[in-house]
Amino acid sequence: AMGAAPSEPSKEQAERLQDGWGRGCREAAAAIRGADVLLLCTGAGFSADSGLAVYADVACVPAYALRRLKYHDICQPHWLQREPQLFWGFWGQCFNDYRETAPHDGYRLIDQWAERSFRNSETAMKIRGRLLPPAGSAVGSADEPYAVQDRAGAFFAFTSNVDAHHFDWFRACEVRECHGNTELYQCAKECSQAVWRAPSAYAFAVDKTTMM
Repeated sequence: AMGAAPSEPSKEQAERLQDGWGRGCREAAAAIRGADVLLLCTGAGFSADSGLAVYADVACVPAYALRRLKYHDICQPHWLQREPQLFWGFWGQCFNDYRETAPHDGYRLIDQWAERSFRNSETAMKIRGRLLPPAGSAVGSADEPYAVQDRAGAFFAFTSNVDAHHFDWFRACEVRECHGNTELYQCAKECSQAVWRAPSAYAFAVDKTTMM
């Protein structure tokens, strides 16, 4: 796996979190219960609960330490031309880790909230009625990596995560990934405009000692 482990809070941070845990949960529950719309915004910390390393830790492996490379150094597109083995070693191992790690139970809980209170509510129907039909290919087309079969209602997820775990629980019309994800690929030399998803049984062969 990439990185040693997700970062942990300091003792002082942990104490503050524990002291306000009950109050925070009650306030959050009341806010969600009284809301007409639920907008879920997630980042690396949300994936950490699944056991995945956050951005600060994902490149903390000996092979990169020897070259004094950190995450912001490695995740640059120029490596695809300058040193493709480094590029594919990093993103290939991320791809493998994301596929081998199950989404944490929070996804299931939020999906239950969405189903119970936000997907089929009166507000959801009003929002759906004001949205344009899904763009792109015909609904359910095999050409689309994630088939958009409906319009989002009163639940929507916006994420900077690239593990594609949101699609495991939420509908494609409810998810917006500002950075895309490691499941999707397209030609770099304009040979095609198509975007495709990696085969379900695919895994990258990465040497953990060199990360290539």
